[in-house]
Amino acid sequence: MQRVRLLAIGDMQNGFTREDGNLAIPGAEEILGLTNDFLRRVDGFFDYTLIVQDTHFAEEYGRSEESRTFPLHCEYGTADWELSVDVSGLPNKHYLTKNQYDMWSRSGLHEISFDDPKRKIAYENLFHVVDDPHEPRARTTRDGFLAMLQQAGSGAAIDVTLIGVAADYCNRYAMEGWLARGARVTILQDLTKGIEKETPQVLAEERYRDYTPGRLRAVDSAEYAWE
Repeated sequence: MQRVRLLAIGDMQNGFTREDGNLAIPGAEEILGLTNDFLRRVDGFFDYTLIVQDTHFAEEYGRSEESRTFPLHCEYGTADWELSVDVSGLPNKHYLTKNQYDMWSRSGLHEISFDDPKRKIAYENLFHVVDDPHEPRARTTRDGFLAMLQQAGSGAAIDVTLIGVAADYCNRYAMEGWLARGARVTILQDLTKGIEKETPQVLAEERYRDYTPGRLRAVDSAEYAWE
């Protein structure tokens, strides 16, 4: 049975992983070198890459749940929003932008007037999958992207390898969504960073024990099985 290998990169952006980021995660900058080393070694291994980017807009941030806890961060078009790792050599890149913790949420767009048409397009593309978040030329629904992956694997489950931040927030929700959709998930724990919990502590929670070890595991990138 053919399985599709997907590399999922979550929120590896300057706003979270640089010390001067608007919502810097302590210690996250330390995983950037390891992450870039890993990304340079994956040539030819993965079939697809999904890069998820937290994407906020000053025009609506004050209405969001996050604004009660966190300052505006990863605002579209700013340096804070840009990726902090080099994805240039990765295969079949697709991007999903989100303005909530959970990449599987509904968009819930507000009626907002944008002076810049690029910002309007970027806002309307939230929770869709595009070929380029800066200048999108192709867009599909999240379900359409999943259907494409399943078709590529002859309907078989997808093998997802997950890296990024934060281990106990956006990565957790991404993992739960992939599991709910039948995927097998491997988390490269040394290429993740948490705010209150690291990946091993997250996976030790009772709710995930039914998934391990058959469909959910965490390993270091140096121990990753290149099968």
